[in-house]
Amino acid sequence: MEKLLQVTYLYDFYGNLLTKKQNNIIEKYYLEDLSLSEIATQENVSRQSVHDTIKQAERKLNTYEEKLGLVERFKDQEKELTILVDKLKTIQTDNRDDQNNIIISDVIESMYRLLND
Repeated sequence: MEKLLQVTYLYDFYGNLLTKKQNNIIEKYYLEDLSLSEIATQENVSRQSVHDTIKQAERKLNTYEEKLGLVERFKDQEKELTILVDKLKTIQTDNRDDQNNIIISDVIESMYRLLND
């Protein structure tokens, strides 16, 4: 499951840098959950060819991440935003000023949008 999640993140960030063939096969394997045999039949290639294409695409995606680090940076920012939202909720709970609570609610809402985009 962890590998699926990691490849999905990598694909979201770097998928456009793969070849059309790699892109197509990665989508079918990871996003559509098709087996190697099913993909091979659809693409009219061998099961081994599909396997090799997936491994090559995964290596490419990992290489991009090693060089650019966008996924790791995103995950770090996501953790920080979550921590900040929790702190703001604590402040809001303890705060008696309605005006400040409205502002805090707006900030929390904006942060949730950032987390979910």
